[in-house]
Amino acid sequence: MIVFAFLLVIFFGLPFSKNDGGSGIVLPQDGVDGVDIDLDKYTSNREIVQAVRVDGDNIKKIVAALRRPAQYHISANSTIYYTGGQSSKAAEVYFSDGVSRTIVYDGSGQQERSCIINGDNVYIWEGVRGSVYSGSRGSFSADDYAFIPTYEDILELDDGDIISADYLLYNEMYCLVAETRDRLSGYRGLYYISAESGLLIGAQRFDGDTLVYSLSCSVLDAPITEENVFTLPDGTYVG
Repeated sequence: MIVFAFLLVIFFGLPFSKNDGGSGIVLPQDGVDGVDIDLDKYTSNREIVQAVRVDGDNIKKIVAALRRPAQYHISANSTIYYTGGQSSKAAEVYFSDGVSRTIVYDGSGQQERSCIINGDNVYIWEGVRGSVYSGSRGSFSADDYAFIPTYEDILELDDGDIISADYLLYNEMYCLVAETRDRLSGYRGLYYISAESGLLIGAQRFDGDTLVYSLSCSVLDAPITEENVFTLPDGTYVG
């Protein structure tokens, strides 16, 4: 998957092959085909989820129906597991009214690289004061450049790649969970989406019974100061 490939490259420096497919996700306004509820009757994501029976056949429709915040701040930690050890990276993701900023940190907590996306424009730089690459983001979405899986990864799956789905408690939060199978690698994946925020808060990948990748996300309450978050090293505001 596109996002997982980017995560490996940006977090861990592994090679990847580019996939030219875009997400093109359009969230429904009034209802969802195959989910027999009127979304206007519910004031929260959790009410929507509790109103239906969650399974592998309708999980994509339910995920698409969830309302995503216009502004959020996420702390993410990813770990790749391999024979004899593991490698971890931390990141922060800021999102406000369609503009995103991702900051990846090295093992000592120093800023390693950053990426801002505003519309079709992308800005990427190393460290705190590195030279900025700017250009068109092309076919990749803001979440692709966020370097972590998101709920949109589930929406892009073929129906045959979804093994099962459920609604349960995960890390003391009510979540939708989707179990998937990657046809190319054979890896089994688990994706956990908060029933409160609609954001993905956890993910795991397994090679057989062996855990090879894990992600945990925390949605932070700290407000976003846009002038600081969406500013390039030279002080240019691009939010």
